[in-house]
Amino acid sequence: MRNANPEIVPAIKTKTLELLMHKNPDEIAMRDIASNCGITAANIYHYYKDKDELFQAISLDCLNELNARIADGAKGSRPGKKRLYGAIDAFRTWCFENPRRALLVMQGIESASDADDKIIERYYVCNRTGTALLKECVQSGIARSANPALDVGVLVSGLWGCIESVILKKCDKKYWNNGKRYTDRFIAIWMNAIFGGI
Repeated sequence: MRNANPEIVPAIKTKTLELLMHKNPDEIAMRDIASNCGITAANIYHYYKDKDELFQAISLDCLNELNARIADGAKGSRPGKKRLYGAIDAFRTWCFENPRRALLVMQGIESASDADDKIIERYYVCNRTGTALLKECVQSGIARSANPALDVGVLVSGLWGCIESVILKKCDKKYWNNGKRYTDRFIAIWMNAIFGGI
């Protein structure tokens, strides 16, 4: 592949994300993306080997945006528990504010499972931020976790399951428009398991 034109790549990603807001990944062909960008499909292949690689690049951009929100939610000199809760709340808020992007990132876009470990690791940026926050809490003696990475992985997967059930209206109807209350319960259970009794 040739060196990426710094102006074309962001345009391709932006226009593709616009398509993804209305169609599922399997409904979009490279020619659709090219048409939306005003270029030929051959031009896109200079930058991405296939549409999955392009979708994964967009997914990574979304994850980096989400991680910035998580890091911002954890800022300040508050005690570690409150900082960790701020990060969790930022994750949840971003997902509810961006439901389509959250669904795409968490389940709609094919995983980069065939990539090397270094690339795969980039997709876990949010988990790593959460793990670092939990480790700080454990080291300061306010939390219990024999495996912070695992505990944060369970948190992210479990909380996402609750968020997804609200977005897709699969939870009890009384929570369809009150996702915060529904997800508060899962967060409380997790926080109690980590911080309870200390």
